[in-house]
Amino acid sequence: MRQKLREAKLDSINGPADIAKLPFTYKKDILECFPFGALAVPLTKVARIHTSSGSTNKPITTFYTKRDLLVWSELMARGLAGIGAKRGDVFQNTTSQGLFTGGLGLISGAERLGLVVIPLGSANPEKQLETMRDFGVSVFHTIPSFGLRMAEVLESKGKEMRAALKIRLALCGAEPWTKEMRRKIEDTLEIDAFNNYGFAEAGGPGIGVECVFKNGLHIWEDHFIMEVVDPKTGEQLEPEEEGELVITPLDREAMPILRYRTGDITRIIDGKCECGRTHRMIDWMRGRIDDMIKVRGIGLYPSNIEKIIASHAESNGQFQIILSGIDDMLVKLEVNNATWNDSIAVANLKSALAQEIKRQTLLRTDIEVVASGNLPRSDGKAKRIIDLRRMS
Repeated sequence: MRQKLREAKLDSINGPADIAKLPFTYKKDILECFPFGALAVPLTKVARIHTSSGSTNKPITTFYTKRDLLVWSELMARGLAGIGAKRGDVFQNTTSQGLFTGGLGLISGAERLGLVVIPLGSANPEKQLETMRDFGVSVFHTIPSFGLRMAEVLESKGKEMRAALKIRLALCGAEPWTKEMRRKIEDTLEIDAFNNYGFAEAGGPGIGVECVFKNGLHIWEDHFIMEVVDPKTGEQLEPEEEGELVITPLDREAMPILRYRTGDITRIIDGKCECGRTHRMIDWMRGRIDDMIKVRGIGLYPSNIEKIIASHAESNGQFQIILSGIDDMLVKLEVNNATWNDSIAVANLKSALAQEIKRQTLLRTDIEVVASGNLPRSDGKAKRIIDLRRMS
């Protein structure tokens, strides 16, 4: 970062115009200085090291001083309070509590807010639900695709199991998802689910979160400068214009970064939230730049397909996009048992999905409907695209 500041040749920063003169930081910049090149303090002042999940590349390493950890816990406590959690709630974390940057940050935030914490961490959906039942869990954190798996398992166990649960709130993040997937999770688990945003390079989750009104994600602007820029030119965009989110942490000690290009596509929402918070909001992420795939010259985000599939009650939300040959596209999705046992319903669903995908993406695709449980599951981030074209 010191080198980037020298190159900018700015004596002071007095507003958005000056911020725009600062250089961007990219993921490759962080990866190139692995393991300790991004440190801005001596290693003796580092209290903890975490990494990203590393689901697509080598994991990003992130560092924290004691003060960084204190700020992180405050931001996570804010987020949990923002969704309606309160002292006396029992909180369960369903994600990894090791090097992965999410788990321990959420736990420290929950403790700071005064919640009763069950640090279960990674476990299968059956174990998660049993623990929630046994200890009266009311709030939990999950990766969205794992929340969908929990919903599947709970649905298979019947109404008696749901009646024994006290869960009412879920904080979800760490992978792209859609409002349609949220509705699937909420309707089956009978809870309110909220979107949480963050990334390892800026310290992990806790950069922004929805409040109870779900008007957008509040970015904590007393700790982060946010911009939305044109992904191609890097020029700052106005509120309501869609582009790439850029984040600058204001007070990180161990690993400060300048104008980090997140790769997430969103817009700044112009207007105030009913909750009264003055921190501005961003919209639900439309996708990630590096998630976009080209099919027959057309850019496609997996979220485009997810929205269409999850909007149909017959599906359970599980799907995969399989690309092969010369841009042949197959969408495989699971349906509930009632639909699977009705050949006419299956045929109607296949026809409807093919037409909707063609209308919304301009792409023709084959549709394959399978019974629940036939697509691969993961306790980590869901793999939605199987691209066999590279192997042809």
